[in-house]
Amino acid sequence: MPEMGQEGLARNRERYDQAFAVLDGVREKVVALLHSITQPQADRRPTEDEWALGEIADHLAITEGAYVAVVAHLAANAPPHEFDYRDVVKNRPFRIEDTWDVSVTGRLATPPDLLPTPGKSLAQLVRGLQEARAHSRRILAPFRDQDLSAKFFVHPRLGTMTLYERMAQLAYHELKHLKQMERTLARLPEARM
Repeated sequence: MPEMGQEGLARNRERYDQAFAVLDGVREKVVALLHSITQPQADRRPTEDEWALGEIADHLAITEGAYVAVVAHLAANAPPHEFDYRDVVKNRPFRIEDTWDVSVTGRLATPPDLLPTPGKSLAQLVRGLQEARAHSRRILAPFRDQDLSAKFFVHPRLGTMTLYERMAQLAYHELKHLKQMERTLARLPEARM
């Protein structure tokens, strides 16, 4: 890594910390929702084709592990400035901050390795989310001083994004599923009693 001044170092740390603050803000809401429901509510699918609340939470933990592993790998190995950021933004199919909204992005098929396991207890689900976040912090900590806006991830559908944007996109992914959880909970018979 080239020599970096104190100002650049402070800016990188601030951006890194902001990325985790956004991730943590959404995660707190997911965990609060899990603490507000019963195990039967966590296990019940609103329809055969839709995930139960517990499955959505499990998917979030699995997805975080996969997303962050790629970010860490790219932070360690990708060449900096591989893309011109102005071109990246100009060629994007939609804004990163809109990726939570399926009316903008459409529905994306879930890759098989990110599919949840049904029937986990609420305690297992909360622990899985906590462990995923702790693991994310651990594997990304060596890159806190690095300028992650100089390295890129290419998503086959969402387009090219910086590694900071990939972290933000993980938060938007979680927000999308938090909204799904809220809609699902409102449709469960127990919620309408």
